[in-house]
Amino acid sequence: MNYDLVGIGNALVDIEVQVDDAFIDEVSVTKGGMTLSSADEQEKVLNALKSKPRKLSSGGSAANTIHGASVLGARSYYLGRVANDENGKHYTEDMRSCEVGFSGPGADDEGTGTCVILITSDAERTMLTNLGVSSKLHPENVDETIVQNAKVVYVEGYLWTGDETREAGLHMAKIAKKENIPVAFTLSDAFVVNTFKDSLADFIQWNVDILFCNEVEAQAMTGETDSRKAFDKLLAWVDTLFLTLGSKGSLAGKSGHEPVQVGTFPVDAVDTTGAGDLYAAGALYGLINGRSLSDSAIMGSYCAAQVVSHIGGRLPTQSHKRVESILAEYRKHHPYHSA
Repeated sequence: MNYDLVGIGNALVDIEVQVDDAFIDEVSVTKGGMTLSSADEQEKVLNALKSKPRKLSSGGSAANTIHGASVLGARSYYLGRVANDENGKHYTEDMRSCEVGFSGPGADDEGTGTCVILITSDAERTMLTNLGVSSKLHPENVDETIVQNAKVVYVEGYLWTGDETREAGLHMAKIAKKENIPVAFTLSDAFVVNTFKDSLADFIQWNVDILFCNEVEAQAMTGETDSRKAFDKLLAWVDTLFLTLGSKGSLAGKSGHEPVQVGTFPVDAVDTTGAGDLYAAGALYGLINGRSLSDSAIMGSYCAAQVVSHIGGRLPTQSHKRVESILAEYRKHHPYHSA
């Protein structure tokens, strides 16, 4: 089968709980960031929040992107590992119900990876991640035939936290490059950038065609404190760059063209989990369907607004699917936008 988009990343089940800022200080984690933790550490945190309601959903950065593109209408496939446990079965059903191709649970003893997401009243999300069996993803899990039949492949930066997972991402990118299939990549988190900067710089310059990042990641990657300077530096490495600027929208650039600034869709943010992931879903959907850089960035902006309007990192299935409707809605809010 031919796919529009094939992604690879850590397959995680998200456990989301609303907390106050004092709790974030109490558990000594970086607010808004991702911290790797053990199942026991997660359990301790969840026990302290026993009385609070929690939402369980399938997650993982690239998985959110692939799922979102599928909601929009892209034919998508996701490469990630889950165990044959309750979480693994839930994850598989969730992906397949949205028509995302997914191999399903393996026969592993180790459990499916989980991510405890603490959401504060300012809609910020703070993540404690236990990778579980997703950390066993390795190059042999990458099905060459699936990759060779893709229009675009998408790799998440979180894979750099493990040697084998990083090799799996590299392997997929290399297969794609050989077939002249564009490689899209997300920097994922400033923690990832700060820890693996040299390896990432090398990977991006040799393998990546389309890069996604936010301001903090771009600054960490380039050493620039000015976002525009960081943008220009990164655009010299890749063909296409999307830099998200939070409430200020995003900046999109293509080698040899003037950058495009795109605003946001007005929305009451409840939970910023998946905002960057869904921005990538919309932008990639636009590019895959031959849309301009500006239209693709607007699609990204729309999907990011949709996902922050509810709890969870997945695009609501009732979101607009028609690109023309989304572009018309954007122009209503930004009448002076020029493509």
